[in-house]
Amino acid sequence: MKKKDKMRKKISKREIIPVVIILFVIGAIIVIRSNSKGQDYYSPESRVEQMKSTIIEDSETIGWVNVQGTDIDYPVVYETNLVYQGLKDYLWISSMYVEGENRLAVFGHNIRNVSNKPLIKEEGHVRFEQLLSFVYYDFAKENLYIQYTQNGKNELYKIYAIGFYKQDDEEGYPISDEEETKKYINDVKKNSIYDYKVDVNEKDFLISLVTCTRFFGAEGKTTFKIDARRIRTDEKIDKYGVQKNKNYDMLNLE
Repeated sequence: MKKKDKMRKKISKREIIPVVIILFVIGAIIVIRSNSKGQDYYSPESRVEQMKSTIIEDSETIGWVNVQGTDIDYPVVYETNLVYQGLKDYLWISSMYVEGENRLAVFGHNIRNVSNKPLIKEEGHVRFEQLLSFVYYDFAKENLYIQYTQNGKNELYKIYAIGFYKQDDEEGYPISDEEETKKYINDVKKNSIYDYKVDVNEKDFLISLVTCTRFFGAEGKTTFKIDARRIRTDEKIDKYGVQKNKNYDMLNLE
């Protein structure tokens, strides 16, 4: 009996070890796949080479913007008289970046998608016309990232606020003071039509995408803006939460 018991114990150990190994491998695969999904939620293509080869008339290309879920994929130049002529499909900034500043505002034209029922990713829309797709909750909750390419780097940004403003509320000026940055973040979050589950503070580098609209008519809020913050070191590119709020309800889209 003792020999049989010992044999049973040996057999059970031999059976258990492979099972444990298999379970460990399965667990590792699940973790790897989970992490991989998070990293791959939005992976736009590099625009470094396009920046080097793209010249708009006599203006140097200083940046490049891609917006998830849209066909927005344009060079950024410093503001010139060409901007107001609208002859080329490009975006612009009104103030050159200076070391120590932590916000960049990028402007683009919206000529054809200005009504109170904007079209979603309409074929043929150019510049920032597709930016208005974000007024719809189903679109906004699936598209959370902006890529801004500059200085040979492709930088990703998490959207944390989307809202409508009066024309004079956004002049595109940079911010460098931390208290001013805190106030700016609080103001745009308070005005946002969505509540994003994104931590953002005065230490983050911010970007704003700005265009015009007639959603509220010619005398109402005629500026539409998306605010985002740069991805932090080792931060996952994952899908985060978005909720409608009372500002969204006032749009009467549903």
